[in-house]
Amino acid sequence: MKKMKDKVIFGYDNNGTNIEWYWSDQEKQYWKTWKPKVKDVLVIGLTNKKEKRIIQQEIWEGYMESEHPKKEKLTGMFKERGYR
Repeated sequence: MKKMKDKVIFGYDNNGTNIEWYWSDQEKQYWKTWKPKVKDVLVIGLTNKKEKRIIQQEIWEGYMESEHPKKEKLTGMFKERGYR
């Protein structure tokens, strides 16, 4: 895997404070099918581990909702009739 020198750094608004973060894998972040894990979100500059984990979780959940939304599963008569 080719190492990139410059990291793409994103910003996250945490109650008016800008938190900088980036993906652990700088190449896979451009793949449409890549589903990152919470540990793939790396936060810059926070020393409090508990706060860091909370922010990692919020960033990850926001990403997963927008890029990989859960599909609604139809059951029963709705499935048979083909509703969407």
